[in-house]
Amino acid sequence: MSSEKPKKSNPSISLENVPGIQFAKILLNSGLVSQAKIEKAIRVQKKLGENRVLSAIFIELGIITDDEHRRVIRKHGRDFRLGELAVELGYVSLKQLDKALDRMKTTTGKRMGEIMGDLGYINERQLAQVLSEQLSLPLQHIEFDMIDRKLLREFSLHFLKNNLIIPYEQSETKISLICVDPLNETAIRNIEQQVGKIAVVSIGVKSILEPLFIKLEIRNKQAGSDEQGDHIIEIVDSILLSAIRDYASDIHLEPLQNNMRIRFRMDGVLIHKMDLPSEMAHRVIARIKVLSEMDIADSRTHQDGRMAQTVHGLDVDFRVSTYVTTFGENLVMRILRRDGGIKSIDKINMNSGLLERFKHEVLDVPTGVVLITGPTGSGKTTTLYSAIDYLNRPSTKIITLEDPVEYVVDGIMQCSVDIKAGRNFEDSLKAIVRQDPDIIVLGEIRDKMSAQVAVQAALTGHKVLTTFHTEDSIGGLLRLMNMGIESFLISSTVVSILAQRLIRTICPDCRQAYMPNKRIAKLIGLDDDILKNHTFYRGTGCGTCYGTGYHGRTTLHELLVLNEDVREAILEEKTSHEIRQISCDSTNLLSLMEDGLYQVLHDMTTVEEVYRIAPRSLSNRSVTEICRLMGDEI
Repeated sequence: MSSEKPKKSNPSISLENVPGIQFAKILLNSGLVSQAKIEKAIRVQKKLGENRVLSAIFIELGIITDDEHRRVIRKHGRDFRLGELAVELGYVSLKQLDKALDRMKTTTGKRMGEIMGDLGYINERQLAQVLSEQLSLPLQHIEFDMIDRKLLREFSLHFLKNNLIIPYEQSETKISLICVDPLNETAIRNIEQQVGKIAVVSIGVKSILEPLFIKLEIRNKQAGSDEQGDHIIEIVDSILLSAIRDYASDIHLEPLQNNMRIRFRMDGVLIHKMDLPSEMAHRVIARIKVLSEMDIADSRTHQDGRMAQTVHGLDVDFRVSTYVTTFGENLVMRILRRDGGIKSIDKINMNSGLLERFKHEVLDVPTGVVLITGPTGSGKTTTLYSAIDYLNRPSTKIITLEDPVEYVVDGIMQCSVDIKAGRNFEDSLKAIVRQDPDIIVLGEIRDKMSAQVAVQAALTGHKVLTTFHTEDSIGGLLRLMNMGIESFLISSTVVSILAQRLIRTICPDCRQAYMPNKRIAKLIGLDDDILKNHTFYRGTGCGTCYGTGYHGRTTLHELLVLNEDVREAILEEKTSHEIRQISCDSTNLLSLMEDGLYQVLHDMTTVEEVYRIAPRSLSNRSVTEICRLMGDEI
């Protein structure tokens, strides 16, 4: 009689409560994979950490291909919940989805898409794409000229605007609609009943539909003086809302001979949004001037003002400037959003190797001056606040002087310059050093006096963080010299200079391979071998990117950490070219242009965009050497 014990059978792994399991269930039910392969993928997931999407593990293990993953998503979109589908499409992580689900438990009246948007996990375009995949409805871009105005007059514009839905064409039996919320069955049914036709629904992006309603309101209400006052208020509110929705940084209202042109600065470039008739332009300007506490009776001198508004539930500050031109007042509004919060130092799009140097060799140094340089709109303030957030500890006293305070940070003492209240920049500079701070933050070095305060504070054992308007890191050193700061003071107090630029990234919706201009490619440092063997990409232009080929921005950085060789060069007052060469040789300084080249090779942006944005800097480094210094390979 055998004495062997029977072998225990391995029970199947449960397919419940496994992150990203819905995709695996669809594969199993469709007969595309076996239970054993799913269990293998789950075991791998547990080893790697449950924030890894299960479908990504299937692809890595060779169980399915990228194309098969895409086909499953398209065929079975309705089998996913919205959050699950957002994870499968790569827009949010499993960890973010868990946080959104927790928020949903304590929030009433909001759906998952709104909650993920409120948390900053997903933008409007991405949400529209997820809905399109889930409901198998087309995601469509619509222009004003595509709308049948005669058809539109059959409906209440107020009803359409509230529901963000536009009927734009019809046939004998069908009416075509584009809407932000395709699940708004009540509004869709009302339209069907009103015209007695079946609705053909497409999904639109909110930030694209809202400006269309502004144009429609303008066309519909140009006449009628009795309603003109309320109408102007609506138009201004709509312009502000549209700019916030588009994540514009500035609004430009520009008087021309026959109309007023309205443009938004988006991703660093101006995009034409709409036109206002000349007879309405003056009233719109007057409304904004009233809100900004400017003199509406004076249209012959340049003015500056500020206003704080709540736009669609968001608290937003606006810096307003008027400039008198031939055809009237040109008005520009800088938008300062308060909803974005402070970015973690790990999320400022800095290369990982460079970021470690910035944290450990610059921010962790107890004393000295840290300069963040770049032109207006290059993201200096965002980086400055990220550095403050990194340094903000219970044992550290941080005090700031800003004009104005752009983000409120819990635990630090912030002061905003206010001339009317008697707090000017000069007097506040003198007072700040008497407050026993460990770290002093100056919003900007403006002149010799503020530069001297920064240097003197560093000499007395403080750490000083500030911004500066210069082209690159070496330019920051030279400008301090030109301000009359002694070279030995600069050499002994400046720890680091971080120069940066914001550069547009390729639009994901119209991304295609192309061959860049050979002359420009060589000017930024690409050689013939790379041009032949690397695939380059650009955007061809679509509704998402307003025809520009770019959507969103990332940051280029140039980090100079001063060592003894660089300090000696400053003391000897060498030229900028000599200081740069010494910095490259002894500190491995990588220029903004070289960082741009690195971004091109990683398909983030284009050769032409780097050439447009990055300051010219000659480099003898090869592409391979640049990638090695970045801690990466091509």
